[in-house]
Amino acid sequence: MEQKVDTRFWRLCAWNGPLFMGVFIIFWGIMGHNLPPYSADLPASDIAAYFRENANQVRTGMVLAMTFTISYCVWGLAIAKVMEQVVGKDNILVDLEKWGAGLTVVPVLVSCSFWLTGAFRPEALPDSVLQMLYDMAWLLIDLAYSITSVQMFALGAAFLMDRRQQPLVPKWLAWYGIWVGFMFIAECLMPFFKSGPFSRSGTLNYWIEFSIWFVWCPTLTYYLLRSITRIEQEQAHA
Repeated sequence: MEQKVDTRFWRLCAWNGPLFMGVFIIFWGIMGHNLPPYSADLPASDIAAYFRENANQVRTGMVLAMTFTISYCVWGLAIAKVMEQVVGKDNILVDLEKWGAGLTVVPVLVSCSFWLTGAFRPEALPDSVLQMLYDMAWLLIDLAYSITSVQMFALGAAFLMDRRQQPLVPKWLAWYGIWVGFMFIAECLMPFFKSGPFSRSGTLNYWIEFSIWFVWCPTLTYYLLRSITRIEQEQAHA
């Protein structure tokens, strides 16, 4: 007889996805003045003024953003548990999803630390250094996309293998996640443009790329929560 899985904490972990997204919008985005980012075309004096005039707000925003970044990893572990019910515990796709989610935390933490460093003592740093910290933060957080793409490819492939009459996660959502992961490749153009759609504040590399991910995260979470209920029902009738 197959041993039943313990799902008691799965929902709590699954809710960490929307928690991460909400915290990031408020503290990294609004308090950190990253909705939208400052244009790469601006002179160093403008970026320096941002740090000096909003130092406490940026510090608070980045501290809280860094504190809750681990929520993304926790969410990824909940996804892995649901994936195991489709492809099995030892499938490499589960490992790729977990590593992708866990390693996504690293560039987010480090890039936030660059913003935090700029806001820590902005009056003591020259304009060019503050501009460099801001550039470093954006280059890292955008160009580390491949880590998250691996997660999205792995979970998309796994959920496409679901042979249930009604899959735990809809196949259209699995394909959507794979497509979003591929779309991130446009970020590779960001270092070559300081203005226009491919710049860090541009239509494609900011508004479209971020928006399609922010649709994927809560939608996937909704189906994860439904999947957990279905898994429990399947076990009860086994």
